[in-house]
Amino acid sequence: MRASSGLHLDPLAVPADQASWSPLQRAAMRSPQMRAFQRALLGEPGDPAAPLDAAELRAAVLDDLATYFHLTPEECVERCVNWEIYSLQEWYAKQRDSAEAITDFYDTVQSWSFDLLWFACLQATGHAYPVSTVLARSLPVQPRARHLDFGSGAGVTSQLFAALGYETTLADISTPLLEFARYRLDRRRTPAAYLNLNHESLPAAKYDVITAIDTLVHVPDVAATARELHRALRPGGVLFANFDTRPRTYENAWHLYDDDRPLRWALHRAGFEPERGFDGMITRYRRVEPGTLTDHVHAVRDAVILRSPLRRWYRQARARLRAA
Repeated sequence: MRASSGLHLDPLAVPADQASWSPLQRAAMRSPQMRAFQRALLGEPGDPAAPLDAAELRAAVLDDLATYFHLTPEECVERCVNWEIYSLQEWYAKQRDSAEAITDFYDTVQSWSFDLLWFACLQATGHAYPVSTVLARSLPVQPRARHLDFGSGAGVTSQLFAALGYETTLADISTPLLEFARYRLDRRRTPAAYLNLNHESLPAAKYDVITAIDTLVHVPDVAATARELHRALRPGGVLFANFDTRPRTYENAWHLYDDDRPLRWALHRAGFEPERGFDGMITRYRRVEPGTLTDHVHAVRDAVILRSPLRRWYRQARARLRAA
């Protein structure tokens, strides 16, 4: 959920630019869901109405990282701010020209623990778009509903859903990230289930909500993954997904797609109908049954919007106009 990679800022160095917030972001930052997100990062129940400042949230994030990785807080700040340098070192340590080589990266990566947890802190302080909070606010209260965080990273989205009363499951292909997330949630006595996708599959028809934030662009076979997510959702369940596609460059090597249309096509054909977008950052999809008459009608629509060369040319023309 970021416009670009590179250095992370330090939330103590500059104030959040509240003037740039969208109405959705502004409402999210002032919501009970955001306070739950912040409290989950802090690791202390406290007064749910009491405001938290950037220094408290930053210190809590650094304590998680320093304690787990046996580093000083100062060393952790350096790794958080410069996460991309460390990630590039890990990526280019081997050839990443096969699905197996890419899986090896995720199963050994350390730098993303620093990246993802620091980025969660930036969301909590208003320095980055609070995607988990925005999407959580769009859902009705669902007592005992089941949530799956697909590509769970450091576990922050699952923490939020657990705080809101969901039974949450974290699923990831990255063993290091899954272990770090388990450490963080266990530290806070947050109940959760865990699936290591290297050797475990998603159960069928179990979940009411699935979040796949900043995940699908890293998946080599999106069509197969879309079908798996569809099977895992209960009828009428919802999926939140985004498509952080980027041109293939040295710095964007782990972003496997430069066009979101094939990713959207794969989701639609698997049986996901787009319901609502949130500031262009993430889309909510409803699980529908593929093969119905309505689905065939939507397939014709998608063929025009997502597969037609005219659509690609239209997008390219818009991009040129914006750049002019």
